[in-house]
Formats: sequence, C-alpha cells, structure tokens
Amino acid sequence: MKLFVLFFLLIAGCHCVFAQSEDFGLWIDTAVNKKIATSNNITLCNEFYTCNNSLSIDRVSIGLEADRNIFSFLNFGAGYLLMNKNKTDNYESRHRFYTNAKVSWKLSNLKFALRERLQITKYPEDVLKTSKYLNHWRNRMRITYNINSCKVKPVVGVETFVLLNRPATDRLDEVRYNLSVLYPLANSGELEFYGLLAKMKDLNQYIFGISYLISL
Repeated sequence: MKLFVLFFLLIAGCHCVFAQSEDFGLWIDTAVNKKIATSNNITLCNEFYTCNNSLSIDRVSIGLEADRNIFSFLNFGAGYLLMNKNKTDNYESRHRFYTNAKVSWKLSNLKFALRERLQITKYPEDVLKTSKYLNHWRNRMRITYNINSCKVKPVVGVETFVLLNRPATDRLDEVRYNLSVLYPLANSGELEFYGLLAKMKDLNQYIFGISYLISL
C-alpha cells in the first residue's frame, strides 16, 4: 500500500493545474457489457453527473462502445456518447466520438492499465467561439492491487486531458486523480466506489462516484 500512496503523491506533484473555485458532485456510471465471439465486446453505458455541490444535474449521457482484444495485453476500441449538458436555462446536446487503445500488464500483485484516448466533442452552433469541436487527447493510468484471499481491490489512478485545439503552451485542460475500491460481484459484474479530484484552470471539483458494470 505504501507504493500506492507514493505513486499518487508523486503524480499529484507533477501535474499542477491551478483553480479559483471549488465544487462537489456525484457521478453514477452504469455499463452493460456483452462479449461477442472470443475477442469482441460491445458495451452500453450511461452516465449521471451532478454539480453545484450536488444540488444540480450537470450531465446525463448514454453511449455505445465496441472493442477488440488484439492480444491478451492489448485492446483497441471506439465509441459514441450522446451528452445532455445542463446549462443555466436549458439543456445542451453534445456528441462525442472517440477511439482508444488499452495496454495492461501485471507485476507481482500489481496490475497496471494504460489507456490512450482521442476524443472529438461536437458542440451546438455558436457555443464555441472558434470551432464547433473540442479535440482532446486523454492519457489514463490505473494501478490495481490484488490482495490475496480478499475480493476487494484498491485502485489508484491519474488521467490528463490535453486539448489539441489550443497552442502547445496552453493545452493541459484538466487533470484527474482517482482513489477507489473495486469489488467483483457474483453475477459476473463489478462494483466500484471512488473519490476523484478533477483539477481544471478555474475549478477544483471533488467527486464521489459509483460505477456498476454488468457482464452478460
């Protein structure tokens, strides 16, 4: 466990994004995964996010992702997410398309999982000043510790959001730090409880999240 704490502190010290205000929210994620043949998967996902100290709905989303295991340690996938973003007086529909590669490996009782994702988010007309699209490169690392004779697995993670539409000196858009516990369920599902700190340029957002995965 000392390795987890050290890793988390080192990563937090390396990525500094200063914020001016703070907020708290609740994130609930559900996903249904269906394996097709041996190497292919299709996942239907839903997201429900709150903001304003969890007094307001921030976003409700639904999406579909397909991925394929190329090797036991390498996976490629692509997906689409329809997001209904809550604005001050109305809701704003956004369309997100993404593709990602996932690499995982084990070292003793530790499992490392690296995900590289390129995502393109389309906004409504006239919402963005220069373009209807925001393009992000997302880099996420998660480390899971497998405890012998124990189902609960602690997880630490960090994810960076690099905005490709901006100049090179102003591309770091967001950094997320995650600490969670993972619990496999008897029905081939998985339940995760996590705390997340999202550091943006004008906001620090503290999140309590629940993620539920069902495998059919």
